[in-house]
Amino acid sequence: MNASLIPAPTTSRRLALLASLMALPALAFASPSGVMGPKDAPSPGNQPAPVASFISHGKTISLDTYKGHPIMLWQVATWCGSCRAGLRVFAQNKAMIDKTDIRVIVLRDYKNGGYPGIGITKFATQAAPSLMHDPHFIFGDDTKTLYTLYNPHHYVDVYDLISKDRRITTVSSTPSATFGKIKAFIKADPSS
Repeated sequence: MNASLIPAPTTSRRLALLASLMALPALAFASPSGVMGPKDAPSPGNQPAPVASFISHGKTISLDTYKGHPIMLWQVATWCGSCRAGLRVFAQNKAMIDKTDIRVIVLRDYKNGGYPGIGITKFATQAAPSLMHDPHFIFGDDTKTLYTLYNPHHYVDVYDLISKDRRITTVSSTPSATFGKIKAFIKADPSS
């Protein structure tokens, strides 16, 4: 094609192109980081689990509601692929979990980690519908306080295993890859 036949860009087109090019770095920094929590974090040394609340079905619920039960407190982002895979692993292990006393509290990160995404109910329904009405699974949203206390580094796909006596025994990430730790925690409970 003859270059002389291509119309020269107008000033407004040039400005629009320049603005688009300048926005690219900002878009790169605005995308989710995908920083996963540590899979082999040092043991928290059975530190006391902080008291905090979360939101489920429009109600504020304290973690103390589940006192006397072992708890897995799992913070996810609904745009996170490994979080979706983790829910599927739980669905595959539902029969084993249903024979135990554990409560798996799955919370969407505070403000979904700062990025857009679907709500926790839709996320869980899409990934693992069999867990939606299982009494061992509680779905909700982080409060800012809970998010700050349990996920100060703002990791994606991070969980805490909390014993019946309210002590954090394990902090890890990516249940789809670390389910062995969760299974060992469940089996360590004498009522399981």
